[in-house]
Amino acid sequence: MLNNVAETKNKNIFFSTISHFIIDLYPAFIVGLIPLLAVKFNLSIFQVSVLTAVSQISNSITQPFFGILSDKHGVKKYMAFGLLTASLFISLIAILPNYFLILLFLFIGNLGVSAFHPPSAAIGAQYSGRKKGFGNSIISLGGNAGYAMGSIFFIAIIEKIGINFSPLAMLPGLLMTLFLIKKLKFSDNNQEINKRTLKFKSIFKIRKAKLASIFLIWFAAFSRDVMWISLLTFLPLHFTKNNISLFNISVIIMLFGLFGGIGGVFASFFSDKLKRHVLIQISYLAVIPLVFLIFKTPVKIGVILFIVSGFFLISSMPLCISISHDLFPKNLSLASSLVMGLSSGMAGITGMLMGSIADNIGIQSTLYIILILLFIALIALFFVPVISKKLK
Repeated sequence: MLNNVAETKNKNIFFSTISHFIIDLYPAFIVGLIPLLAVKFNLSIFQVSVLTAVSQISNSITQPFFGILSDKHGVKKYMAFGLLTASLFISLIAILPNYFLILLFLFIGNLGVSAFHPPSAAIGAQYSGRKKGFGNSIISLGGNAGYAMGSIFFIAIIEKIGINFSPLAMLPGLLMTLFLIKKLKFSDNNQEINKRTLKFKSIFKIRKAKLASIFLIWFAAFSRDVMWISLLTFLPLHFTKNNISLFNISVIIMLFGLFGGIGGVFASFFSDKLKRHVLIQISYLAVIPLVFLIFKTPVKIGVILFIVSGFFLISSMPLCISISHDLFPKNLSLASSLVMGLSSGMAGITGMLMGSIADNIGIQSTLYIILILLFIALIALFFVPVISKKLK
């Protein structure tokens, strides 16, 4: 009996990791297409930033809503719905005839990404036992690897087969949807856990210290996401101007994401020895000089600095998720959505502002402004242990 339970837990984590890899292929498509679409539709930096912002807002800011529903009704249906919607709509963006249709399909497709992520992250906490951080990092690694591979996967189809065949990219998502429906299983006890949801009126009864703690972690995640979105929006344009091909840019973005996923696993491993908020501070302290030097060095060195910055920047994601799970252990999907979804959605809105600023002062100066935001988040995290004492 115990062996069957352990086997089910391992399978659920495995299926969540693989499906996380598949679904995160799709929001990355727009990153690889940015240089192509910018030329095809003669887009300004602001219009380019709107593309990535719409993706982030749709697949992120709605996550708390899907998190509450997932905690109440179970994770399986939302994971399957998310995969189906994302694969169908986002795979069509390359053949759409105008900018506004692309925005619409990006918005709808990324709602599927939003529905998928809170329940997927909840599986990491629910089935990893005492190693919640490690479970979250493995599932995050799957997602980061998918996001890293997404743009190169899509561009490879376009360049090797032709843009008219780009809808073939929906096949992995459709197949994984069927697989999840058949293979993802939960025991009666785990289904019962999903019913112990946070009712809306009880939000107002949460202790102030707990709210302050989740806000600090949210702000750290938000600052990271603003930098993450801005790097993925601006640097493809910067690399294109320095004569790096579209395919090579996709490879660079892939390495950025893969290194980030690996960084998350390393950070989760060391979180047993150092406090998670301290590891987040260390990661941000490393990112600041790396990003600053991208524009101060030859382009080849700048590419290396960009990739290495991904290792430190993205490594903070599973740490933020794990801290949120510790704060709200009975509402895992909702907790995940706050520091993985709402933060990213608000960062997407901020990204549009950054795009407008970049049109006026340039990409380099705009990224330097965002570095200041990251430094403020680093300082704010020093208050985490002070607030934590009030929760005991």
